[in-house]
Amino acid sequence: MTQFDITRTPLLYFLFLIMFPFFSQAQIQGSVRDSTDLPVAFANILLLNAADSTVATGVMATDEGTYNITDFKPGKYLIGASLIGYDPVYSKPFTIKSSNEHFHQNPLYMRSNAKQIEDVNVVAKKPIYELQIDRMVVNVENSITSSGNTALEVLEKSPGVIVDRQNNSISLAGKSGVMIILNGKQTRMPIEAAMQMLDGMNAENVKKIELITTPPAKYEAEGNAGIINIVLKKHEDFGTNGSFSLGAGVAKREKMNASLNLNHHVEKVNFFGTYNVNYNNLFHQIDSYRRYLKDDQVNESEASSYRDAIVLFQNIRMGLDYTISSKTTFSVLTNGYISSWDMDARNDIRYMTNGTTTETSVMANSEINKWYHGMGNLNLLHHFEEAETLEFNFDYLNYYNDDPSDYDSEVTDNTGAMTSEIIEIEKTTPIDILVGSVDYSNQVNSDFKLEAGAKITFTKFKNDVAVRYLENGGWYYDPELTNNYSMDENIMALYASANYKFAKNTSIVAGLRYEYMNSVLDSETEKGIVDLHYGEFFPTLFLSQKFDDNNTLQASYSRRINRPTFNQLAPFLILITPESFVSGNVNLLPAFSNIYKIEYQFKSAMLSVAYTDTKDAISRFAPTNSADGDKQYFFSRNIDKSETYAATLAIPITATPWWKMQNNLIWTKQKVDTEYDGTVYKIDQDNYRITSNQSFTLTKYFSAEISCFYNSKSIWGIYESKAFGRVDAGVQWKLKNENSRFNLNVSDIFKTNIYRSVANLPELNIYNRWRLDFEPRVIRLTFTQNFGNGAVKTRHRTTGSEEEQNRVSPQ
Repeated sequence: MTQFDITRTPLLYFLFLIMFPFFSQAQIQGSVRDSTDLPVAFANILLLNAADSTVATGVMATDEGTYNITDFKPGKYLIGASLIGYDPVYSKPFTIKSSNEHFHQNPLYMRSNAKQIEDVNVVAKKPIYELQIDRMVVNVENSITSSGNTALEVLEKSPGVIVDRQNNSISLAGKSGVMIILNGKQTRMPIEAAMQMLDGMNAENVKKIELITTPPAKYEAEGNAGIINIVLKKHEDFGTNGSFSLGAGVAKREKMNASLNLNHHVEKVNFFGTYNVNYNNLFHQIDSYRRYLKDDQVNESEASSYRDAIVLFQNIRMGLDYTISSKTTFSVLTNGYISSWDMDARNDIRYMTNGTTTETSVMANSEINKWYHGMGNLNLLHHFEEAETLEFNFDYLNYYNDDPSDYDSEVTDNTGAMTSEIIEIEKTTPIDILVGSVDYSNQVNSDFKLEAGAKITFTKFKNDVAVRYLENGGWYYDPELTNNYSMDENIMALYASANYKFAKNTSIVAGLRYEYMNSVLDSETEKGIVDLHYGEFFPTLFLSQKFDDNNTLQASYSRRINRPTFNQLAPFLILITPESFVSGNVNLLPAFSNIYKIEYQFKSAMLSVAYTDTKDAISRFAPTNSADGDKQYFFSRNIDKSETYAATLAIPITATPWWKMQNNLIWTKQKVDTEYDGTVYKIDQDNYRITSNQSFTLTKYFSAEISCFYNSKSIWGIYESKAFGRVDAGVQWKLKNENSRFNLNVSDIFKTNIYRSVANLPELNIYNRWRLDFEPRVIRLTFTQNFGNGAVKTRHRTTGSEEEQNRVSPQ
């Protein structure tokens, strides 16, 4: 028999070398609580030899009062905890018998020492807006007006963020092309899909939102405006805990939401699950106006669309972590959602020629837009040392969109004669994505950190569209608008970055990312509609100089890309009126941006100045007239050159011990220079946005908050958006056990959050005007209850494929 030698098989040998240390580490975990059973943050934790109380090792507790000790040998020990303002506390002796034992220490309860804390100012609550050196942090869990809201509504009030519901887009510091990530990992959904996800996510599940305008090289180069990081709530320790919330609201229609979070962690196994449901019975009113010249006559049309829709969003996320050792965790994660939009609308349309009404039309339409999504992830995370990690991810994602719609119109001319037309549109879109990634991180020493990784993504996408008309009792398919499309795309990426501290107060972060993309779009009748093959480098550079504890200066540069989403590329058709259509554009190119930024921070105030130069920026819903001028199409298109100048001033103020405020002023200047349907088009527009948040701590259990923003006129592609704003207010009442609370809030008190925009290009015979009222004023009451151990460990783990979801686009 031939003897098997593991060293002759490189892959098995590599796995053996990695796995060998997994089973040789012990760990001791526990938590520190006060007399009211709340966490004691940052306590000093000492592992003491039971025989003589000498120190074996020590750690510091986390901000949630938990600790994890790994650097010790088998033996008999006890735990000691100390912190200014508390009496020291010690555990009973215990024995660690083996080098692979997982020991859970019961919570240590520390009693406050009144004499010690007389001169100590304890601040337990973070401000709503927290300025950090490289980002703005919105602490959602501390915001009263966020309770009962969705994550999208919270984002809408964040400094420097503009949520454009008309065009399904989000801008940051005056730029679109934002990438949404969860818990520090990318989510490859386009903004439309991310908006739908955030609009169905209860704010109760969100801990904070981070606004990052200069992302490092480890993140995908997608998005020219930066990153918005949604951080979900998480806890640490053994046991079981959870929370649930129930909310109801009313505007013109009723709203309801509920969420449930469960976490169970015993020994080596950690299970976590979240279920979230949002029901929204809503009413939208959309008014539009169009004017164009034809045969020396002025033709006009004005339409009002009254839309009744029921939106039901359900999301479930479950995961299981198995701790192989104190340094290694293997995880399985599943996630899925069902999003249903069921709408009936009545559209009243009036047509005029030279000021005289020629026709009126009543168009009824219905749309059912359902998205189904399922995802599975396998993850292996290993810590070679405390500061050196290696992480593997393998993901499979599936999306399926079913989007049928029908239109029944009756047209009456000025003689009273009536004609009718019925149109039906069917669209199904299945998408399959496979992702594999590996990431390495090593804090080599206190002055140097290295990160590197690789990733590959395979995507298969189909889009089956059929448009048919009822004529003479039979259905006629439009051959120009009916087809079956398929796309195959793969993206390969490598990155490396280094963080080096030259001196105590001077540091640099430099990174380089390389991405290579193959993308081919075919139809049943035409091959190679899209045939892209390109590789690009994306450098990042970040310099920081801290002059003293109060003054810091930073400068950064990054190059980024904004790829078209699948639905922007793939043909589809949505009727606005019988003469107005929204469609896809197979000729879209990716946009490349160079971003330069300087920031100065004085104490907690910050001033930043940024410049972005973008080639082939993607403008959504750009209008184009048909050859005869009677019809108008809206689709995404490239803008040759776009420049954005931005400045942000953020000033937190503590007016009194019970009244705090955060004020932000954002100014942007946008320049657009492009050839639009054969005509050179230029625009130069200034914009400013003011946000303010006022929080009032009236008693220990009762608090209030007022938040507001005002946005001056701005540009979106070739549209000029009019000024708008919003004021929200809310109160919160906590019960004495502090595990239960009620929130009552009102959003958009003065009903001023209404979108108005105008596109005026006389040389292209284009004039469009829009007004969108999304029923923003809502009164909400929410009840939240926490139960179980309030410090249970739950990872709410992210995956390696979450940026792939950024390319999937529910319309």
